[in-house]
Amino acid sequence: MGLSTRGNGSFRVISLEVSALPQLVCCGLFFAFASAARGATGFVEFRFREPQPVSYRIELPVGARIAAMLQPELAARRADDAAQTVDLTSRVSLRLAEGADVNTLIAGSKLVVDRVLAPQWFILQAPDAWTAAREAERLAALREVQASHPVRRFPMRSASPYAVRFNDRFIPDQWNLENRDITGAQPGVDLNVRAAWPFSRGAGVVVAIADNGVDLAHPEFVNPAAGQPHFNFENQTTNGSPVLLGDNHGTAVAGYAVAQGNNGIGISGVAPSGGLASWKMLNGTEEAIGTMFQFMSNTVSVQNHSWLLSGTGLEAASELAESGLSNAVTFGRGGRGVIMVRASGNYRGSVTDVGVSRNGPQNANDQSYIADPRAITVAGVRITGRVASYSTPGASVLVAAPVGDNVIGSMTPPTVNAPPTTDRTGTSFGYNRIQPLNNDDSADYAFNSLSPQGTSFAAPQIAGLCALLLGANTNLSIRDVQQLLVLSSRHFDFADRDLATNGAGLAVSHNLGFGVPDAGLAVRLAQVWSNRPPATTLTLVSNVVRTIPDAGFLVRASGADVPVSLNLIAALMPDEGLHPEDTPGEILRPDAPTASLPVVFVGQAASALTTNLTGKAALIQRGGSASFFDKLKRAEDAGAAFAIIYNNAGDGLLSMSVTNGPLRIQSSFIGQTAGDTLAAVAQTNASLRVRLELDAARYSFPVTNELACEHVGVRVQTTHNLRGHLRITVTSPTGSRSILQRFNPLNVGGTLTDWTFYSTHHFFESTAGTWTVQVSDEFPGGTGDVTSVSLILKGAPILDADRDGLDDNWEIAKLGSLSFGPLDDPDGDGFSNAREQIIGSHPNQMDSPFPFALDASVWNSQLVRLSWPAAAGRSYELRTNANPAGAFSTFTNLTGRFPDGEVFVPRSVGPQFFQLRTP
Repeated sequence: MGLSTRGNGSFRVISLEVSALPQLVCCGLFFAFASAARGATGFVEFRFREPQPVSYRIELPVGARIAAMLQPELAARRADDAAQTVDLTSRVSLRLAEGADVNTLIAGSKLVVDRVLAPQWFILQAPDAWTAAREAERLAALREVQASHPVRRFPMRSASPYAVRFNDRFIPDQWNLENRDITGAQPGVDLNVRAAWPFSRGAGVVVAIADNGVDLAHPEFVNPAAGQPHFNFENQTTNGSPVLLGDNHGTAVAGYAVAQGNNGIGISGVAPSGGLASWKMLNGTEEAIGTMFQFMSNTVSVQNHSWLLSGTGLEAASELAESGLSNAVTFGRGGRGVIMVRASGNYRGSVTDVGVSRNGPQNANDQSYIADPRAITVAGVRITGRVASYSTPGASVLVAAPVGDNVIGSMTPPTVNAPPTTDRTGTSFGYNRIQPLNNDDSADYAFNSLSPQGTSFAAPQIAGLCALLLGANTNLSIRDVQQLLVLSSRHFDFADRDLATNGAGLAVSHNLGFGVPDAGLAVRLAQVWSNRPPATTLTLVSNVVRTIPDAGFLVRASGADVPVSLNLIAALMPDEGLHPEDTPGEILRPDAPTASLPVVFVGQAASALTTNLTGKAALIQRGGSASFFDKLKRAEDAGAAFAIIYNNAGDGLLSMSVTNGPLRIQSSFIGQTAGDTLAAVAQTNASLRVRLELDAARYSFPVTNELACEHVGVRVQTTHNLRGHLRITVTSPTGSRSILQRFNPLNVGGTLTDWTFYSTHHFFESTAGTWTVQVSDEFPGGTGDVTSVSLILKGAPILDADRDGLDDNWEIAKLGSLSFGPLDDPDGDGFSNAREQIIGSHPNQMDSPFPFALDASVWNSQLVRLSWPAAAGRSYELRTNANPAGAFSTFTNLTGRFPDGEVFVPRSVGPQFFQLRTP
């Protein structure tokens, strides 16, 4: 297998040879765009045909030409791309047109025919590399010569970009690691770990599973756990094994993180070569928990915490626990900090937690452990890419990992079982107590319907990925790891109403954070990563007391001769009902007022609307057989910007439940008197305009400090007596909005006295500009004031006069001006300027951060995976030929998918050559 690359007019062309590959050996080799310092003196340029004309430059110190003549190989660079380096050997590849005679052409030279590769294709031997280059140039100028160039030696590496499939028995069922059909196509979500394992498998990185004990006698853990710091913080012993009949959770969690892979037994963890420490702690005191966090913090690099505090209100870590946690993240790993990975929780709906009843939906910001900006909070995602039906949302969620989701009682049909994992050994303990078939060890694993589900099992997959990152770059800090996960994550469910793009161009949602990490991309980025500059924390405080308006949703009508009673109309917003997982993302709220638009009365919207409502609002009467959802969906389909439904049986305000599917239209519910009046005016007064708005206590914070933002915190102190009625948001200068607390009618709770909320949603935005914190009340009955608000901004200082989140000095040095924005991609490599700035790569060089190279890897016994760095939406043409000298024909045309393009081709018996072209 060999590669070459060349420029061709306005195209980039990469060539690759795929020979017969061994059945179980992964040997993808590719050309690396290595950079080297130029010599202090001049160069000699040779012109060849490959068969296209190409020039190479040999750099020679003054007076060294005679010495060079005696060398068997000469280092050279492509004249049109100095980054492409090769060694020119003393052999020449020569292809002739039909009828040309090789002996005539080389007569009188120092070349001899050494091999005949094919009719009219010869390998010639010269006494040295200089002679070979000189003669190849002479021959290339002849009319009867189709190709003439020295045989080249390309820089290569022996590690494939895609690992050979492991031999573990359940590996085909571990769709969380790799989710592909028999053709190589990807039908759903996965972590893409086979693209990471050639570079890191977590060797030397110890992951602690803080849980109810791990079965350390399990064959998957014997090696990872050997000699590691196990501890029982409940009874202060060194035994980290389960004790009670129900202590099954920790063993299953550990398997997803660090089960030893490729040992022919059962499964593989995300970090199959990582170390395992079992910490039994679920029944520990707060003192023991504090001790646990800082235990062996220079030995244990990653801690996994698939547990939450047991209450339903706002719960903070105790001072004793916080003290140990602070020590671990500040001083652990030699000051780089222990990586803390946490499950977001299983409390999305009113009866979730995989069957355990809770008092209404929860939020990841409800517990300080889960909201902690020093942690990595992980949500659960279905195989389809949609948030799991039980996964707790929140602005503090950073990323997500694949989980099973077949919860009984959900309106959503069961999707898929959880991936298999380790279970307590034997048939007396664990999730799987079924007698194994054929006397095998299948009872030591939880699989199919016996495999547990929950965000508990999403977190250890990310803990394993963190081990891969540290295995690739031991110098990474907590902030570095967080940012690598942010930059490598992607979303799959674009029907999620909550999915938004922040000011730095990153897709993020309260359901899944920045999405599911691509382990291959994350590890490759870790290899080239430089530590981020120290962070600065900025805190701004307002002690202005403002009343929180009760039931603050309003409909405002205006226009000539519009009745005063319509100027402000009390309203309620719809809710998601009991199963918000079926329509991910909350019903849209008017956090900012809508536009004032004409309103059209459409009756009860009993059938599809034929009126074009584009640029208008729909006014709909309650009643008839159509559900609230059907009415709103018909208005949305007709193009309405928003809709107002009014009561047909009194002035009572109803909370509309809309659960049948996703709606992207904003809506509100008003009483009958106001609705009838509004309908009458709408039919007779062309000047009538309406808008939806939210009356709230608002705080503006002008910020002049220029930081590349990371985490945002908001401390809120109030006297409001019903916390569940409150909605709290923070909006950045770019317009990105984080929802810190949502309306929760099933758990109104007590007074929101003093709490600090956190958001991950503003990563890499500029902090300069005006930030807005808004506290509103969504339901009648609660009263109170906001007494203090603090805005907490954390990020790396930059010089950012144009407030685009890009450091001005970086822009001038790399781009030559401040005219580009954070979302621009001037080199077309798929990495935006915002991403390239953080990564440290060059925004104007396509081969940065990764070489533009075509790679080949054995995918299975029938297929080879061809891959290359790709930009979303960019066109690529893959061409093929049986030999490198003939005309290449189109194999397929593709549209790029970031970060890698790929094609699966049959494994051939003989050599097969490929070229990749891109404009």
